[in-house]
Amino acid sequence: MEAFSLFWRLLVYIIVLNLYICCMYKIKSAWLRFRDVFFDSFLKGQSFAFWGILIIGINFVLLHAQGFASDMEFWRHWIKMLQSGVGNFTGDYPPLYILWLRVVAVVYNVTNLSLDMDYELKQLCLFPVILAHISLAHFVWLRLKNRSWAIELKWVAMLLVVANPAFYLDGPVWGQVDVLPVTICVWALWYASRPKTYALGMALFVLGLLTKFQMITFLPVFGALSFRYRKIIWQAILSAGGVFLVVFLPFILSGTFVKEFSQAYFSTLNSYPYAAMNAGNLWMALVGNMTPDSRPLFDFAPAFLNPGLIGKILFVLVSVAVMVVAFFKRLSAGKLMVLASFNALAFFMLLPCMHERYVLASAIMCIAGAVCLKKFSLTWPLVLSILAFVNIAMMISIRGAAIWFWIALAGMVALLLFGYQLLFPNHYQRTLAKVGRLPVPGVVPYVLLAVIYFIDFGASYAQMSESAYKLKDNETFVYDLKLLVQEEGYGTSQIGKTIDGNPLHLNGQLFVEGIGTHSPSRHVYLLPPNADRFRVSCGVDDESGNGVVEFIILVDDREAWRSGRMEGRQIASADVDVSGARTIALVTDELGAKNFDHADWVNPVLTTK
Repeated sequence: MEAFSLFWRLLVYIIVLNLYICCMYKIKSAWLRFRDVFFDSFLKGQSFAFWGILIIGINFVLLHAQGFASDMEFWRHWIKMLQSGVGNFTGDYPPLYILWLRVVAVVYNVTNLSLDMDYELKQLCLFPVILAHISLAHFVWLRLKNRSWAIELKWVAMLLVVANPAFYLDGPVWGQVDVLPVTICVWALWYASRPKTYALGMALFVLGLLTKFQMITFLPVFGALSFRYRKIIWQAILSAGGVFLVVFLPFILSGTFVKEFSQAYFSTLNSYPYAAMNAGNLWMALVGNMTPDSRPLFDFAPAFLNPGLIGKILFVLVSVAVMVVAFFKRLSAGKLMVLASFNALAFFMLLPCMHERYVLASAIMCIAGAVCLKKFSLTWPLVLSILAFVNIAMMISIRGAAIWFWIALAGMVALLLFGYQLLFPNHYQRTLAKVGRLPVPGVVPYVLLAVIYFIDFGASYAQMSESAYKLKDNETFVYDLKLLVQEEGYGTSQIGKTIDGNPLHLNGQLFVEGIGTHSPSRHVYLLPPNADRFRVSCGVDDESGNGVVEFIILVDDREAWRSGRMEGRQIASADVDVSGARTIALVTDELGAKNFDHADWVNPVLTTK
């Protein structure tokens, strides 16, 4: 049922995309003239559409992966604070992304969607990140499309952006936003390197700083450009100041500007006083992970010989050297980006308090810079991408049962295409060439992204509304009663989620309310004196591969109901009289082996008299 639903949702995406493309060729000549002007400025490049669509597809598949639990809780906590306005926000994050989370909070207010659903949470929180990823690929494509390089080199350069595993581990898998601010800085440096667009570039750089403070790593290059264009620096001050005021305006109006500025840019400086935070940098090699950055490097060393001070001195020296080179050498935009990438690598490798993700900025900037050069060099974009990937992979990997459907679908498509190529090689090449020449406008991925969000989030909202149980005045969920005993064969039982922390699904149907556990398990609750009846549905969750479970309900330690043997894709329901009883126990039996026995009690409702 779930795979069937995913198939039809994918079919709707394809139909809508085709309808959109057909409409593009039937619009009026006035729109065509406007389109030409619009595309010439940013969105021109017909073949880019296929790269953008590929980015969207990979992102939406990997959004189903299990995120990093503690960071997902940060998003939930912040969204709850922002549901009543930005004035209540107390997190340590820069303002631009917080304003987006405020939009997300409004969506949750309007729809009443559950914040416990990870896929929908990541889908909303990471919309700007996916958009930035498409924009970064578009930047690279615009630099490549008129190059005379070999087609293989162009493919490699595009794949480093479109299919870079570090980007996806950081973004849709983990739920982080690092691609967004670095992409803003890529465009910023491209514009800031030219006198005519210098002010726009500096405004974008400030926007990057207002998205994530770690973009300060690119300051030496932007500082050198400001010295170079000092006669027009007033333009940058006006444009950057305008961006600063606009972004902070909601906080100014709510009277929390000082608090937000302080907690975003000052309170974080001492939040993690460690030499390395899971980052494979110099300090991880010398002193290890999570070592205080104030501890001397070796026994009997002076107190000032510590990672905190030495790291800052080394990075300042590198930054000054980078700034001097950027000012005196009069480098092109591509070489400035490569230089900025080097400074970002030094930022990660030399400074203390680095997280594993921060090296990603160097990889992104290096890829963007490499495609701007006259001669493309694969070495450093590839090396930095690998370095970013292995650092992030040490913390998180791709897991999640919902991804299996898409993996299976991709495998079937690959099988058909591979067979088609082997059986009809000439026809395959002609077809591929025709597809590559299709005049699909470069704006299609951006429109498709909006369409997918509308359809996908609308479907989630409809499914949520349909599956949410509405309690009556005389009803309560059993897990809201006093819990006397809780035992499970693996992990820790969760409310509203499976034992692995995913939404509850039985036979393809989503359930918002319930208990996710692992057999053998036992949950005993104290009944109120006016208890009347207990109703519940149960089954093996769809995320289980081969679970076999029997569900049992005990009332005052006497068996009141038994489901019998249950496997996946089966649902059983119970209606038990509990009047006059003191306790009720929800028990699961593993029936032998307990592998993957992910058991769900859904909509466990107690009725009172």
